[in-house]
Amino acid sequence: MELIKTITRAIPEPIADIGRELIGKKCYGVLISDVRFLEWPVSDEVVLCMKLAISKAIGLGIVVASSIIKVPQLMKLVNARSGAGLSFTGNALECGSYLASFAYAARNGFAFSTYGEQAFLFIQDVGVMFLLLMYSNNTLTSFAVIPIVAAITWYAVISVPGPSAGVLALLQAATIPLGLAAKVPQIMSAYKTKSTGQLSAIAVFAYLGGSLARVFTTVQEVDDSIVLIGVLLGTVLNGIIALQMIIYWRK
Repeated sequence: MELIKTITRAIPEPIADIGRELIGKKCYGVLISDVRFLEWPVSDEVVLCMKLAISKAIGLGIVVASSIIKVPQLMKLVNARSGAGLSFTGNALECGSYLASFAYAARNGFAFSTYGEQAFLFIQDVGVMFLLLMYSNNTLTSFAVIPIVAAITWYAVISVPGPSAGVLALLQAATIPLGLAAKVPQIMSAYKTKSTGQLSAIAVFAYLGGSLARVFTTVQEVDDSIVLIGVLLGTVLNGIIALQMIIYWRK
């Protein structure tokens, strides 16, 4: 035990600072400096810190994975030069939902590990919308999407003073019906055609896995029932789309 403590306490300060920033000074001391998770019986304090550390690790994993999660979908659209099977309306609503959640979390000072994927998924959804418009011969509209979205994003996330707390709460609450409206067109499109078209299986199942993991991190780190309801709804809808992907796999 003492040897392990000697090693963990010799961790270079820049790395130690990152650890303290992620899980807090108290939990860093409990888990890393004092390695109390090796003690038996395990105390309640250690259990709480371990849950937080696991949540942070999962959250960061989700954020990293989300930064490329839609790349297979984007590549599939580019290679096929077609948006068949994808709903523009659904993607637009999903994009709005991600932006609202991103703005709400950022303005309220939540840890980036609890919402970072919203930003990356939002950016990638803008790319999907751009390609869908391009391949439906709406070239001028497709190029107008980017500056319009950029202006809205700047106001919602960066501008000072920006939206009021009441407006942000309303936007976050709106992500629940938006999430439903975003996924339902995709679900109905697949049901009617009995095919998932150019929908990427990698993206679909990665979405489902990320949603399930995000439920855990939200429960652990975000004391906000509106956010939790939105995450749970997203998980259910992603599960339905994943089930359709399995059912219509060979079609």
